Amino acid sequence: MIRTVLLLAALATVGCAADRVAQPDSPDAAKHDAPEPEQLEQFHGLKLPATFSGTLPCADCAGIRHELNLWPDGVFHLRREWLGRGGSESDLGRWRLDPSRKAILLYGGREMPLQFEVKGPHTLRQLDIQGRPIDSELPYELTSDGTLRRLEIDLSMHGMFRYLADSARFEVCYTGRSYPVAMEGDYPALERAYLAADKPAPGAPLMASFEGRITERPAMEGDHRIPTVVVERFVGLFPTQTCERAMSEASLPNTYWRIVTLEGEATPAVQNRREPHLILRLPDNRFRATVGCNQLTGSYSVNGKRLDFRQGASTRMACPPPLDVREERLRRVLAETERWNIAGQTLELLDQEGANLATLEAVYLP
Repeated sequence: MIRTVLLLAALATVGCAADRVAQPDSPDAAKHDAPEPEQLEQFHGLKLPATFSGTLPCADCAGIRHELNLWPDGVFHLRREWLGRGGSESDLGRWRLDPSRKAILLYGGREMPLQFEVKGPHTLRQLDIQGRPIDSELPYELTSDGTLRRLEIDLSMHGMFRYLADSARFEVCYTGRSYPVAMEGDYPALERAYLAADKPAPGAPLMASFEGRITERPAMEGDHRIPTVVVERFVGLFPTQTCERAMSEASLPNTYWRIVTLEGEATPAVQNRREPHLILRLPDNRFRATVGCNQLTGSYSVNGKRLDFRQGASTRMACPPPLDVREERLRRVLAETERWNIAGQTLELLDQEGANLATLEAVYLP
């Protein structure tokens, strides 16, 4: 809830009144009600759009390479790479200005915003987690040559997907930007789920979650390339969710998690049976789960992204089909789970290699 309030404040500060943000390099971008570049430069001292880059200090590696794209409509894309030990991550979201400190704050998928002091039209200096200047001779600056170099970013994505007349588009919740979707990778799974889902009308947008990339692909017309979404691994479709809800992040414990899939198979409720669900309680670190037959109970432990279930005693009723098969899947999933990941209102239980064992959706009871 706190992150939702902060994000809404960020949107208001940068003055984005439209529900959908135009692509900065599309014909509609010029129609977007955003300040002129001269006004923007006077407002926060930055010349945008632009890419800011640099290698910032790292406690246990050779440095963290940053590449940051900022657009004047308040959208950012960020890619960070840990040099010397491998690993990278991407993020996107919205940024706002704090005029009292001449600082910008980046609100994306992380718990706390990144903060940078504006040192000039082409220079940003990182601030600490409390937003204070870092007193050090080490290089904490990102610089720009005044041009924008589009980044290829890969991350978990949540937004509104629609498909109509052989055209697929995806609107990212955190930015409001809409992209065409490439029909490659795991896209067929997304399309199949969309076509099978109940919709208020053909082509109506539905919430989708997947791991993917924003990259460039040739435009349908002309010889230029445009930003495009590629689906790498489809997670699920959630027709009851909206972007407003997805921009907040559910808590692992003390949340009612509706089981959507187990080992890749859909797990709908069976008539006159309890809905499949999982609840991890605090402070006693106990869990209970069911697919609609027996109630499985036990304890669990969390250490960072590590999650272990220890199953205890449970009822042993004979389960009729299809609950008998589903319950065995649930028992295996709990036994094999070693990692977890939450994105928005979606929880994934993962095995040691990071493969999906189960997908669950946060449900808030009235």
